[in-house]
Amino acid sequence: MLRPITPADTDVLVELTDETGFFKPMEVETLREVLDDYHAVNHIHNHRGFAWEEGGKVLGYVYYAPAAMTDRTWYLYWIAVSKDTQGQGLGGRLLEFVEQDIRDQGGRLLLIETSSTPHYEPTRRFYLKYGYTLAANIPDYYADGDGLVVFSKRVGRMVVV
Repeated sequence: MLRPITPADTDVLVELTDETGFFKPMEVETLREVLDDYHAVNHIHNHRGFAWEEGGKVLGYVYYAPAAMTDRTWYLYWIAVSKDTQGQGLGGRLLEFVEQDIRDQGGRLLLIETSSTPHYEPTRRFYLKYGYTLAANIPDYYADGDGLVVFSKRVGRMVVV
């Protein structure tokens, strides 16, 4: 079952994220700050957070928001699925939910950032599998040898002004 995240989910989401093995310690701690800010104020600014729960256990989540100073562009900031659940389609279902929700909000473009390191190759393949286009690659962005890879996908209709 997909449901909005609550403050009580913070520790569970941070632990789930850490246990995936994909995120650096700094990123995991940043997630805690992001969730605290979401519950304090960012939910008012249309930031969106949802968890997938089965049998009382959170198996995955998404966090996304409109991109400031753009016309209906959104960013997917976080998507994670528990290590035990990876490869079973939950990540794809979460991503498809995000796309539909953004369409329902009137959004038109979804951007996703990730790392260029070999460790993130499965992540990059995942986005390509779901129809995302490699929009940018900035070498050495995060650190020497760790570039920024940006994926994009049009999720809403085009409006010509």
